[in-house]
Amino acid sequence: MNAKITQAALAAATVFTLAACGGAEPQVAKGPISEARTTAFKSMMPNFSSMGKMVKGDEPYEVEKFKNAAAVFAEESKKPFEHFQKDEQGDGDTLPVTWEKPDEFKAAEEKFHAAVANLNAKAQGGNLEEIKAAYGEVGANCKSCHDTFRRPK
Repeated sequence: MNAKITQAALAAATVFTLAACGGAEPQVAKGPISEARTTAFKSMMPNFSSMGKMVKGDEPYEVEKFKNAAAVFAEESKKPFEHFQKDEQGDGDTLPVTWEKPDEFKAAEEKFHAAVANLNAKAQGGNLEEIKAAYGEVGANCKSCHDTFRRPK
């Protein structure tokens, strides 16, 4: 019985501590530049997600819808990079390595833009198999950049 009480007390203390700290994830400061960067990334995700549903077969592949989503995504994907300056009020999820190794970050950005341009070109061509490969390339570039330059979620 004593062990049950101890486990219950420990569980309650853990819940209380997490609630007091705002949850398990640490809160990071975000200034206006960081906020603009986050907003720009979030604004491009609906098109990327829409394309992903078609690529994965969760939704029917609609050529014109995909072409449009890819073209809009290609434009939207440039906007977050307009906001990659150090934000003295808080960089949010952007890791310091971004500023410490700007050439590496710029190379990752250029690879991403090349992958997005390729996806858009393949989308305009309409060959779903080529589109799937190009979409995967964009996703791999996102992951690679996040693995290096973004705070883990």
